[in-house]
Amino acid sequence: MLVKYKQDYQKIALGLLSYTPDLKDFERLSAELQSYNSEDNLQLYLWKNHQGDFVGICGVELDDTFILLRHLAFTPDYRNQESQFAVLDALADTYTDKRIMAPMSMSDLLTSWEQHHSQEQRDED
Repeated sequence: MLVKYKQDYQKIALGLLSYTPDLKDFERLSAELQSYNSEDNLQLYLWKNHQGDFVGICGVELDDTFILLRHLAFTPDYRNQESQFAVLDALADTYTDKRIMAPMSMSDLLTSWEQHHSQEQRDED
């Protein structure tokens, strides 16, 4: 389940964001979290598993027609396609009027999710 970031989750968010390869440096990590707190077009979500534990984090940049996936990280036990697709599904449900886009580093994941998502829709029809 996606949970919108709030200040109470700062330590959890820092820990989860630290799993992102480009945020290993604490100063960079802190600056990135501050950007999510201060910029209106940036939104940070935590991902809760079925037991109610925070196991992932997702950062997006909002635009009029799309959302850009900026960060997606999970604890080691949840680093799998199922968790990634679940977050992308939740984002698609949250932002129904926007297309999800991703930087090159996450383009393979997004392409796989789009193919999976399209297949699911065809199966339902």
